[in-house]
Amino acid sequence: MRIKGIIIEMKKKKFIENFFIYIGVTSAFFTIIGLICASDISSFFDKNENYKIYFIIIVGALNLCFAGFSIRRKNKLSLDITKKVHANVYYNDLFQSKGIIVIPVNDYFDTIVDDKIISSNTIHGKFINKFFKDNEKELKQKINKSLSSIEAIETNLSRKQGNKKRYPLGTVAIVKQVDKTFFLLALTKFNANHRAEITKSEYQRVIMQLFDFTEQHSQGFKINIPLIGNGHSGTELSEQKLLEFILFSITLHDKLTLSNGVDIILHKDVKDKIDLNKINYYYNTEE
Repeated sequence: MRIKGIIIEMKKKKFIENFFIYIGVTSAFFTIIGLICASDISSFFDKNENYKIYFIIIVGALNLCFAGFSIRRKNKLSLDITKKVHANVYYNDLFQSKGIIVIPVNDYFDTIVDDKIISSNTIHGKFINKFFKDNEKELKQKINKSLSSIEAIETNLSRKQGNKKRYPLGTVAIVKQVDKTFFLLALTKFNANHRAEITKSEYQRVIMQLFDFTEQHSQGFKINIPLIGNGHSGTELSEQKLLEFILFSITLHDKLTLSNGVDIILHKDVKDKIDLNKINYYYNTEE
């Protein structure tokens, strides 16, 4: 609540500052016009004296509108998180991104979209349906090849559907398809009721491991990540908290270098749940 109050006060201050800036700009503009067309303007207002009042009201109202527009709810941010990492936050389609795309998956790296093992509404499910819908076998081969040097923590032979090998949370498989590269991040595990879950401490560790991995394997390409942990992951964190932690994780990596930066791409469905103005306040930056 304290931060919310501070942001409101900052908005008020910014509104007043911008209002007087716009007043100054419009005054300068009309002063120049007045010098150029002094006689015509003077003659017009002499004949239409009431128009002076209308003119002042209209100009004042426009400046109020401009000032209000300047503190509107933000839809994108451009942040210098550290001296070596620049981040953009905006709403868009993750799969249209250029560069490396991070896909949160479960710790079995499953490839079956049946709304039981993998929901078609998740990023994981949408990724498979979009790029490997008719070739699940190819995806499985690419995942296995990428994970060939990583030791599984368990081989669950009793598992009736899906993959048998389970990997540590934070493990990343690199999958390339056509002209795109995907980092499949093991984010969740299945509980006794076969629901995906991850504890808050595990989530924090996974995000930190992701950035360690991207620094070593991104090869200078931009990293595009969704709001990791949103949806079916069971993190029990709000969308706002998830975004804040992802950004905060970058600041904790003093030596993290991502030459082309990172884009955090949000789905339009979370617009009402995220306040980018608050994020902007944290990092004290301007668009």
